[in-house]
Amino acid sequence: MLIPILTLCLALADAATPAATPPPAPAPAPLAPAVAKQILRVRGADIVDGGGHLVMLRGVAFGNQVWSNVRLPRKDHAEVDYERVAAMGMDVVRFYMNYRTFESDAAPGTMLADGWQWLDDNIAWAKKNHVYLVLNMHVPPGGFQSLGNGKALWDRPDLQDRLIRLWTEIARHTRGEPTIAGYDLLNEPVVTRAPEQWHDLATRIAAAIRAVDPEHMLFVERLNAVANRWEEDDERNFFTIPDPNTVYEFHFYKPFLFTHQSASWVPFTPENVRYPDTRPEVEWFLLDRKAGTEQSPKLPPGDTPWTFYPGAPFRVDDPTIVVGKPFLVAKANAGSVYFDDLVLDELAADGSVKREIWRQNLTNTRGWFFWTSDGKGGAVAGHDGHGDGKSIVVAGTRGDANLGSDVLRFRAERGATYRLSGWMRGVAVPATATCQLRLDFFSSRAPVQQSDKKFVAQELDAYVAWGKRHHVPLFLGEWGAIRFAFDDDRGGLRWVADMLDLLRARHLHFSYHAYHEDAFGIYRGGGALPDPANANTPLVELFGKQLAGRAGQ
Repeated sequence: MLIPILTLCLALADAATPAATPPPAPAPAPLAPAVAKQILRVRGADIVDGGGHLVMLRGVAFGNQVWSNVRLPRKDHAEVDYERVAAMGMDVVRFYMNYRTFESDAAPGTMLADGWQWLDDNIAWAKKNHVYLVLNMHVPPGGFQSLGNGKALWDRPDLQDRLIRLWTEIARHTRGEPTIAGYDLLNEPVVTRAPEQWHDLATRIAAAIRAVDPEHMLFVERLNAVANRWEEDDERNFFTIPDPNTVYEFHFYKPFLFTHQSASWVPFTPENVRYPDTRPEVEWFLLDRKAGTEQSPKLPPGDTPWTFYPGAPFRVDDPTIVVGKPFLVAKANAGSVYFDDLVLDELAADGSVKREIWRQNLTNTRGWFFWTSDGKGGAVAGHDGHGDGKSIVVAGTRGDANLGSDVLRFRAERGATYRLSGWMRGVAVPATATCQLRLDFFSSRAPVQQSDKKFVAQELDAYVAWGKRHHVPLFLGEWGAIRFAFDDDRGGLRWVADMLDLLRARHLHFSYHAYHEDAFGIYRGGGALPDPANANTPLVELFGKQLAGRAGQ
């Protein structure tokens, strides 16, 4: 999102440094205040209305074309779309905002009247259809966060001040308005140095909002990543701020290889992934490497033809090893190495093949994550393959480098012997290079599941447990599956149905990503208003069946 959750390949560039910051112009007058007791608020781990009745927020996201920098996204949705949201049994829209809608980089602090009018129109449409809005700062000054862009926000105090000032104006403008469920301070934060950067900024934003709006809930997201390290700590990257009227938010796109299959902005996700599936699932940051087949044969230096290299056998004797994973190694390879036609076998005691676990013809890098220790080199689809015209080529590496495939992970059984073999050829490979096929073996700090509802439940419960420990409400701000997951009966509807069952059982507030966009949208396409002819109709019907009449459940 992270995803995930969606044309992230159009991630925003950092905002330009203004030559001078003029004094902020006043925003339009606040909307007419409503009865304050109608505003939603946090009570312990629940969200309640003005009468103290439990409220369950279950809805969808309006993306508002934030990734393509449309300043006034009038073609994202119209009033009728709030009617369609309500007809699906939903009562909330997570409303994505781009700071450019309200101010320009040329005149920071000068509020744009047409942006406020657009927001007011949406509040009126939502109110008419009894739908709440969670205002989400999806693109702050400094740029979109989720792909590791937008670093300027964390390194430039002036951009942080702009974000705080903008939130202050939004809160002043909408205070007292019960259609607003609350303020989602920042989408999927990716800080540059330490988690404290987001904690400190969130605390400052909260204090500024509270100075003008003491009533609306705040939504604070867990940290997505630190310096592009997308792993999670023991708290699953959550933290609390000193404001009791705060909802804590996480996003969920698991199994990620399924929900983001073939996503253009996530090149390591594979194609044609199914759900459920027997594929072993466990989060990578919960795996600990125990051993590997470094003794497997290495590609000779110089220019070499396509040659079959049988890998070194590995017997699993360590009882903690539960998962194996293939790697294509290209360490210190200034030349080029080609990989193709892999086969993973389990061997019998006499060294013969007991069974073939999988066979993989390498036609592109889909399903393979390229890692390099120093950022040098790259991996591409090659036009010269073994037996066909395609392969994977790695070239120009200086330090350690490899490609690993999570979709080809396998369960490692104690006492079993495994061997990874395949074809390689080299061009100008230096004598100092290490190019080989390698199996790595891991223990896990969580149970390894199949790619099914049990795995999804296990991962959801890791977040739910944090909320219970801190006795705070949780909001699943994004979850969804790419359009390809719904093709050819791959299981998109089954995954959504499983998610709805699990979310209902855990009493989780949520917003599905997304209502209208080409990649993840319930209504597909862009550049024009949502068209029922381009709807994922079975998904619309599923939501209507599962959510209608379930208010408060």
